[in-house]
Amino acid sequence: MTNISNILVHTPLWVFAVFAFLMWVGLQALSPRTLSIWRLLITPAIFITWGVESIVVRSLSSPILVVDWSATLAIGAAIAWTTSRLDNVGIDRQRGTVSFPASALPLIRNLLIFSAKYVLGVAAAMMPAWRPELALWDIAVSGASAGYFLGWLARFALAYRRASEPNLAEQVR
Repeated sequence: MTNISNILVHTPLWVFAVFAFLMWVGLQALSPRTLSIWRLLITPAIFITWGVESIVVRSLSSPILVVDWSATLAIGAAIAWTTSRLDNVGIDRQRGTVSFPASALPLIRNLLIFSAKYVLGVAAAMMPAWRPELALWDIAVSGASAGYFLGWLARFALAYRRASEPNLAEQVR
């Protein structure tokens, strides 16, 4: 138990804040919900920023990490592009809102990515000799998650663009 408490004590506070936010967003997704566009973009922004930050911090230490990150970014984007289904999503461009059906996917996806990053960070801190190997995996998770959310955003932007424009003639009446 002391190892777990030691790990938690040495975990930066921002990690707990990100975890709490991702749990909150994921639990909300278990029910149908309507979000403003800006709120919809928060979770992708977190994972994209986290992914980009990971490669920026480490890119100078090893060029192979840039290749690793770029390859997994492309894979993550391809997965999101091919698997994202927005058929049941209601887009109201006039109000700037998006309605989603209930889904466990955001909770599961967010917690899997967060857990992978957290476990790899803890492992690197506890086993310094393994840091180079763990860095490859950490960068791969960062690239894949950033790519996934970039792919999802591209798919969403296309759906948003295709959503019907409000009929201005009806608004005048």
